[in-house]
Amino acid sequence: MIPQIDSWVTQVVEPAARYYFRQDLVELSVLASYSCRPMNSVDGAQISEHAYANAIDVGGFKLSNGDKISVLEGWNGSEREQAFLRRIHDGACLYFTTVLGPNYNSLHANHFHLDLAHHGVSGLKGYCR
Repeated sequence: MIPQIDSWVTQVVEPAARYYFRQDLVELSVLASYSCRPMNSVDGAQISEHAYANAIDVGGFKLSNGDKISVLEGWNGSEREQAFLRRIHDGACLYFTTVLGPNYNSLHANHFHLDLAHHGVSGLKGYCR
């Protein structure tokens, strides 16, 4: 996960922050990473990728001027926030096999879920929603 997160941040998030806000990225707001639990914390559900330390939930971003862009408020926020968040969401699909965001369902309204789950015969099929 670490190399993929690092690549996504340096190749997608940081350039997008500079493009849309003319600021450097200084922080990610991580809502969840390792957590031994079933998917969506529903008893009896399949084990979550979080249980394997193979997933991260990112809820926001802090810029060098102190401004914060949250997924919850920014997804339907200003034009710049919307463009930034959609660009980095779509860019995440190049680095992770599962990318879920606010358009996926209400459980993901406040974050991007990123993981490296194996999908399909090759294990490389992607879900970008």
